[in-house]
Amino acid sequence: MKIMVCGGSGFIGRNLSQYLLDQGCRIVVLDRHKSTILSPQLESFEGDLLRPERFDPKWFEAVDAVINLSGKDIFTFWSRKNRKMIWESRVTVNKNLIDFMGKLHQKPGIFISASAVGYYGNKGEKEVLESGPRGEGFLADVCEAWEAEARRAESLGMRSVQVRTAPVLLKSGGIMLQLMKSMRFGFTFVFGDGRQWFPWIHMEDLLRIYHAAVTDETLSGPVNACSPNPVRFRDFLSHLIKFQKAMVLPFPIFLLKLFLQETADVVLFSQRMMPGKLIKAGFQFSFPELEDTLKDIYRDIK
Repeated sequence: MKIMVCGGSGFIGRNLSQYLLDQGCRIVVLDRHKSTILSPQLESFEGDLLRPERFDPKWFEAVDAVINLSGKDIFTFWSRKNRKMIWESRVTVNKNLIDFMGKLHQKPGIFISASAVGYYGNKGEKEVLESGPRGEGFLADVCEAWEAEARRAESLGMRSVQVRTAPVLLKSGGIMLQLMKSMRFGFTFVFGDGRQWFPWIHMEDLLRIYHAAVTDETLSGPVNACSPNPVRFRDFLSHLIKFQKAMVLPFPIFLLKLFLQETADVVLFSQRMMPGKLIKAGFQFSFPELEDTLKDIYRDIK
């Protein structure tokens, strides 16, 4: 199978490209930066996904599935400029890809788009499944539009999957990298009372979910990519400091909102997300428990 990975040089993209190669797939990486993975089974094209007039049909030759992972990092202050970049790097890129594939004589059969837990907004104590309603706020707006563009692939005869991803646990990126910036100095913060539900996923399981999204024809529409065992944020930190020693300091919500404004939603929203469709499809998680996940991530530390 030949799979295109858009955003294949990013945090998840690099790992996914290598994983799919290991599964025997041929890979096409499309990114602003050339892939650093060296393999005769991987082609790398440099392109700006916001410049569809420069797209080249040869990039899509004999491609069976397209996975779009592109998107500006949300762990930044949401200035007007950054909001525009967060939106365009997700919603507009999906639109550009679908519009272009609609003109191809031979189209891929599958379009898989990243999405995020931000779709659900703040759900408090409620368990969240894929059928749940969207939430409020900027991230929910982005995710709804992001997924709507992805679903247009269905009008082209393609199966479309939107992978609503929980925070991905791996030391080299994502929320772990953000937390470790302060933990290196011996402290980290719990926001408010820390009782907000924190969904999470081990990188290895996320890669397997993307592979399942490609190969399992029963999967379509939104799919929650998260462990079946979400935890309270304060409990997440309690587990984490067993491996990365740090003092946990309280950070008042009013100060967080004062400094970050709506960006504070990233760490304050409570999202008890469950992988309903994956469980129904019989997906077996390699790392369903947080303790085992952190042991694996920190296995080089004795």
